[in-house]
Amino acid sequence: MKTDIKVKNWQLRKVKCTDASVDLSQKEFVAVEKRAFSNRGNRKYTEQVILPKGVSVLKAEAFSACTRLKQITLPADNNVGISGGVFQNCCRLRTVNNSGVIQSIGARAFLHCDMLQEIELGSDLRRIGEEAFRGCRSLRRIDLPPSLREIGKGAFRDCTELEFFSASEDLPQLAPELFRDCISLREVTLSKAVQVVPSRAFEGCSALREVAIPSNVQTIETRAFADCRRLKKATMELGVQRIGAKAFLGAEQLREVVVPHTLKKLGRGAFGLGKRKDGEKITVCVENEYMVRRMKRLLFWCGSGGCTTVKLVGKSIEERKRERRRSDLNAKGAHLV
Repeated sequence: MKTDIKVKNWQLRKVKCTDASVDLSQKEFVAVEKRAFSNRGNRKYTEQVILPKGVSVLKAEAFSACTRLKQITLPADNNVGISGGVFQNCCRLRTVNNSGVIQSIGARAFLHCDMLQEIELGSDLRRIGEEAFRGCRSLRRIDLPPSLREIGKGAFRDCTELEFFSASEDLPQLAPELFRDCISLREVTLSKAVQVVPSRAFEGCSALREVAIPSNVQTIETRAFADCRRLKKATMELGVQRIGAKAFLGAEQLREVVVPHTLKKLGRGAFGLGKRKDGEKITVCVENEYMVRRMKRLLFWCGSGGCTTVKLVGKSIEERKRERRRSDLNAKGAHLV
């Protein structure tokens, strides 16, 4: 069947085709209009689409629910903006050729693309919208480029096969629910520009075993690491000031938390409420005797006192005094008199 297309004002308005492959590389248009491919015929037959040079925008839901679509080829010579819901529910989509040209990804652009295993995010990408890759259950790795400046809520939520993610040191902030229920995520590396671990950012990441919070982070928000059932250790460097309510609630195997003396506030049930079912307590490690007293008060008032114990891992006041005396004596040479 001959492909029937409608182009008006340099925009691809409608496409009708019963062929598996739709080659538009010889056509001339700069935008794919809203729901251009989302008619019943294309949803049943179209498996591959090749777009021409010059295309710069895929508008909202352009390929939405094309359940047989397996491959899309973007133009390689210019940046492309992908609007909201463009490939939403394209459950067989596996490959996005030339994906390095994508400059922005709208909300829910790849929502429930179950077969998408890998996508290259190029050096011109500026924005990833809310729930952009939510439910991409085959996606295993994501590398966020240095150019990225904005990322939306739940962008990678429910990516159940996602194991690794890396971000440049310039990424200014994460988003709430960013990796919520990514049950295969094993490694978390936060950039040096991030100051807040948002609420529910890693909730339900049950494969996480250890997490390190760098010194640039000041706040860990509500339920940030809740239900991370295999998490055993959390280390926070000097700089963390606040841990939100239920931040580590449900971390059943958590045994050790290292907190700095900059910590000022614990939210309700930060490490759990009452006693734990297994009877084991979380050891909260602090670096000085002043923090021992302070942490016991904070844990009591936040409701986590029954499931935690505080341990001094630094030097005691007496040990530090002896070291200072020994240093003074050595400096004065008094032992030689």
